[in-house]
Amino acid sequence: MVLGGTALFGTIGTARVLGPDDAPAPAVAFARMAVASSLMVAIAVATASRRRPASVPALLGSPTLWVAGIGQACFQASFLAAVTRVGVATGTLVAIGATPLLTGLVATVRTRRPTRAWLTSTGLGVLGLVLLVGVGGRADPVGLLVAFGAAVSYATFILAGGALTRHEHPLGTTLPAVFCIATVVLAPAAMVSEWAWIGTGEGAVMLLWLATVPTVVAYGLFNRGLAWVDAPVAATLGLIEPLVATGLALLLLGESLAVVQVVGALLVASAMVLAARVPAPAAVPPAPVTR
Repeated sequence: MVLGGTALFGTIGTARVLGPDDAPAPAVAFARMAVASSLMVAIAVATASRRRPASVPALLGSPTLWVAGIGQACFQASFLAAVTRVGVATGTLVAIGATPLLTGLVATVRTRRPTRAWLTSTGLGVLGLVLLVGVGGRADPVGLLVAFGAAVSYATFILAGGALTRHEHPLGTTLPAVFCIATVVLAPAAMVSEWAWIGTGEGAVMLLWLATVPTVVAYGLFNRGLAWVDAPVAATLGLIEPLVATGLALLLLGESLAVVQVVGALLVASAMVLAARVPAPAAVPPAPVTR
């Protein structure tokens, strides 16, 4: 489920770049969240009788839920901005490639027992990211900083989402709530953005794709997987996202990577493989009725 969801995430950057050039990132992120959260709420209402009822007021009182929602909102805006500044391949590799390192760092700080495997994978990952972003024709410091901000936001969402799922909150309720919160957080910036793009054919197609396939479908798979997969491992499995994104960027957008950037990407991949070998606390599968 995690692999399937993250593979679909890999289409986001290409879909955005193929969309209208004048579409601001906050507006695209808000529209995507608004449509996706509406669909999720409709699905939750339609399937409510099949699941254990959840207390919405109690859920909204959970600080973890708000952390997940704010993390998701920040990720949406920063990631969409990053791919338009530094390209889909580099933006996705930085944003998603750094995420397992960050989640692993949090896990290590919590346990206070850094392992040799984690230290090695972190070192390789940092070196790979330096090679990846330090060369090439589109080395935009601001864009790279935005991409790293997306990694921080994504790591926050993964950690908070995993905590929500493991506390047996019904996914059909938590996921719509998280995306509704993200929509509200993005609303102020979106209201002062340009919206002419949404009336164009390519704008409508882009929005429809972003809201359904890499959001409703992908996050449904991804967050269900978090019930069984530890957050650092889930972030590691997310390596498939930059691979899909890079492949699409090379095939459909004409982007390219310098040789040293390819070496950096391989080092990041090696770091993720090593990170997957770091022991993590066993996750307990939830009761089927909560799904």
